[in-house]
Amino acid sequence: MTTPAISELDLPDDALLQRILTAITAHPEVREPLMRALLTEEFLNLPTEVKELREEMREGFRAVNARIDETNRSLGERIDETNRSIDEVNRSLGERIDDNSRAISVLTGQMGELRGESYERRCSERIGEVLIDYFDHATLADRIPIIRRMQEARRNGTITRREYESGRNVDIIAQEEADGDSPERLAVIEATITFNHGDLQNAAERAELIGRLTGIPTTAFTVTRENWPDTINETARDLGVHIIQFR
Repeated sequence: MTTPAISELDLPDDALLQRILTAITAHPEVREPLMRALLTEEFLNLPTEVKELREEMREGFRAVNARIDETNRSLGERIDETNRSIDEVNRSLGERIDDNSRAISVLTGQMGELRGESYERRCSERIGEVLIDYFDHATLADRIPIIRRMQEARRNGTITRREYESGRNVDIIAQEEADGDSPERLAVIEATITFNHGDLQNAAERAELIGRLTGIPTTAFTVTRENWPDTINETARDLGVHIIQFR
């Protein structure tokens, strides 16, 4: 039910309420004393309390905002610290990967060398089979007198240091057995599982060096386990190197 406003009431002129309203309209200064007489102190102070409540709410909001700012700052610091930790982990992981890669590379090289040495040793043990198409009775040559020739040539300046080191690094030196003290022929062999132009070049240069120093006819060979392209045959012929496939 809606209560009608006082202005909407149809009051007689001599009614008490009408006389009061007329007096208030004529004398506005009586409104506040009349309000204090009619209303409670709590109701009169309501605007002040509302203002205080608003201020308390503002303080509360400021405190909440301050906490949010502190939380954001703390969270940002944690995120920064987490990012630094992640960067450190990534850096450490990268270093470990690099170390492992280097270790694997070294290990791979060592395994390749072991395989090469194993193949070279196998060829030496079966040199008669390796050279069967070239020597009737192939055996391993005695390297000591050959090395002595190299040392003497290096001392008197007949060969360079590079030639001396290259001659000392020949994989296999074989000989054709002879009835006399000196072999009739020598074979300088580079034994490698797979080979390239450099192996052919080494075989040719080392065979020429040893033949020159010993005065014994010396043939260059490259012994390999794998197949090779036909184009390499022409290079081998030009260098005077015989290629043997031995498995």
